[in-house]
Amino acid sequence: MNLVDFFKNTIETNFKDELKSILYRSVDNAVYSNIDIIKNYKNIFIISVGKVSLIMFKALIDRFQKYKINYNKAYIIYDVNLKNDLEDNFLNNNQKIELLPSTHPLVSENSFIAAKKVIDLILQNDSQDSLFLFLISGGSSAMIEDSVIPYPTLSEIYKILLNLDLNIYQLNTYRTFLSNIKGGKLLQYFNKSKIISLIISDVPFNSIDIIGSGLTTYYKKLSYEQINQLVSELSEYLRILVDAKMFLNIIHKNKEIQKIMETKTEYLNKNLSNIIILDNFEALYLLFNQLNKLKDFYKLSLGISNFDIKIVCSHINLDLYSLCNTFKSFIFTKLNEYLKGEIKSGIKVYLFGGETFLKILKEGYGGRIQHLALSLLKELYYYFNNNNSILEKVDLLFLGLATDAKDGNTNNAGVIINISEFLNKDISKIERYLNNFNSGIFFDNPKNSKYVIKLPYGLINLNEIYGIIFNFK
Repeated sequence: MNLVDFFKNTIETNFKDELKSILYRSVDNAVYSNIDIIKNYKNIFIISVGKVSLIMFKALIDRFQKYKINYNKAYIIYDVNLKNDLEDNFLNNNQKIELLPSTHPLVSENSFIAAKKVIDLILQNDSQDSLFLFLISGGSSAMIEDSVIPYPTLSEIYKILLNLDLNIYQLNTYRTFLSNIKGGKLLQYFNKSKIISLIISDVPFNSIDIIGSGLTTYYKKLSYEQINQLVSELSEYLRILVDAKMFLNIIHKNKEIQKIMETKTEYLNKNLSNIIILDNFEALYLLFNQLNKLKDFYKLSLGISNFDIKIVCSHINLDLYSLCNTFKSFIFTKLNEYLKGEIKSGIKVYLFGGETFLKILKEGYGGRIQHLALSLLKELYYYFNNNNSILEKVDLLFLGLATDAKDGNTNNAGVIINISEFLNKDISKIERYLNNFNSGIFFDNPKNSKYVIKLPYGLINLNEIYGIIFNFK
């Protein structure tokens, strides 16, 4: 078994199976830690929203059954692409459960329908005897929405913003400003109930106001200067879609909600709990453990003595080209250390986590992970072709994985490529794939599909995982 197959098989089998287990354990721990609070309420309403809404709900109900907890009503707002997962009789034949299909990454009419359903549920059942339990995961920003902007226009706005080189903090700040429910604005409809949110983080540094655009975060008042800055920036990006009148409506609505939220500070301080139950470090650490368990087998099969694995960092938040340069510098540093005799022969694995972002200049078929892999390959191509002797001493691999199992508009979760295998090929072809944002076409080619990693969509949604792997000979 070569290194590419070793990493691919580890992720697609052992790692995949353990991902579901850690999600169930995380939900179980959260329920157990709050069991006295949960059991204290006569009425329990569940709202599960995001890419992982189905499996989070199943994990929660599994725990409810264990602890003999009943609930009144549940809304599951799920990605319509997961409709095949709804064959589960448990979901379809339970009158307490209402399934609400929605869309990601663009908002749609279904996003607005889901928001209205949730708002109506709150207004009809808000009381001191009620607990509203939110299960929030990435993708919520698009799947549930209410705004003064009609959904067809808002969908076009999302499309423009997603194609800019905005990090998730910038992107979701804009989404929050344009929304009537994000950034804690959904809480305007509560007056008496207890609110607990169990959250899976898919953003670097785990900011609750950014995950799903902060559906149940504590509301933050925007200053006059902040509003002006947001309007100025959005005017530049959206001048065709949003006129002065619409911006005035947005500002007016934000101020209206702000007045409502100012009256709820004391109530929310006593009754709102946001709990992050899982983040990207858990996935990184899980992969680290899986590789450690299997490395002895690989060492025996290849007759090597050293196989070292390290986690370098878990919260990268860089644009794709900066991240590519960071990895390139890291690779050069490790190569120099090896050439100086500071690193012994054997396999060295360096794991990273976080999220990158990319400005899309053309409509193509691909994703950030696959684009990053080809970009790094291109950058290293010219270096290694001027330093051929190094290739005799080291094999170099790059691993990239989207934990939600869907990289961009492809059905690939990620890639594991042996960069050394590509360095004698025609780089101009790879450059054309990059220029046309068609990294997915490159990896869907039967010649290159052996490098593709597949995972089931909807299993989990954290950040991305990257790996730089050396085989020093």
